[in-house]
Amino acid sequence: MAIKDSALRGYLLEESLAWLLRSSGYRLLVHENQDPVELVTEGETLRVRGRGALHQVDVLGEFTFTPAFSMPVRLFLEAKYYQDRCGLEIVRNAHGVMHDVNENFMTDQRRGPRQRYKYSYALFSASGFTADAQKYALAHQISLVDLSGASFAWLLGHIEAFSSVGELVVLQDGDRLA
Repeated sequence: MAIKDSALRGYLLEESLAWLLRSSGYRLLVHENQDPVELVTEGETLRVRGRGALHQVDVLGEFTFTPAFSMPVRLFLEAKYYQDRCGLEIVRNAHGVMHDVNENFMTDQRRGPRQRYKYSYALFSASGFTADAQKYALAHQISLVDLSGASFAWLLGHIEAFSSVGELVVLQDGDRLA
């Protein structure tokens, strides 16, 4: 199966962010076996249970250290490799997801309260964010990382170079790229 350049760029950005998260003290959550209560795997897609819906996630990590008197921290990373800057609707969606998953808790009379997590959200964009998106994110504690500046040119350059070398053949049956 062949992948379009744009989809490949998005995938490569997601994989780069997964590496960054893993290198920053987070354990990657990639399958429902790691937490069958909160996570659902549908095909190749990981979803997190919210109070009202299941939510797709590009990269999900759980910080390996839990501060005293706190809940374990889980971080959604969302990668956007668009031509245009990310607008308010993208950040509103992030806020809705974060709110829904943080309110998904219940108690079971037989087993008592279940494990809770503090979910946070970080949006990474190859093309930046509109002013309205930035204001909204700041008001709702959503981290925005603008990759369009000089500091990340090397990363986007490698992604562009790799994604433009031609058609990529996707490996099947659990094979992984080296």
